[in-house]
Amino acid sequence: MKATILLVLAFSAALPAADPAQPLFWSSAQQKDFDKSALSKLNADRHLGTERLLDSAFVAFRNGNGEAEIHEKQADLLLIRSGEGTVLVGGKIVEGKPSAPDEVRGKSIEGGTKYPIAAGDVLYIPANTVHQFLVEPGKSFTAMVVKITPKP
Repeated sequence: MKATILLVLAFSAALPAADPAQPLFWSSAQQKDFDKSALSKLNADRHLGTERLLDSAFVAFRNGNGEAEIHEKQADLLLIRSGEGTVLVGGKIVEGKPSAPDEVRGKSIEGGTKYPIAAGDVLYIPANTVHQFLVEPGKSFTAMVVKITPKP
């Protein structure tokens, strides 16, 4: 967990200005509470529950497949806290449509590379890269997601 906190702090220089200017510390007990809160906010249709930590970071609980997604201007840094799943990265989005400013969602991905994820793993997904979270029936995972705006 200390490594997770250090990674978040190391990337904090790249976080948007809306985040606090002062250091933040989350104990392992607080992080467990965030995990529980994300689970309690589960949207069964999207297989996703989240707990916002900062403007640029949140805890995500997933217990099923998500949509294919592209964040045109932000990268995702995923710090897997518990459970297991797969992230499909790259390829071509199927039936992609704008869902919000600089965001595209779609049905699935054709092609791409599968990254199996489990507790302790870290995955960086560059901005403007299609990706999709895949979770086997009966499984789930929790991750801290840090949004990073890359330098041009």
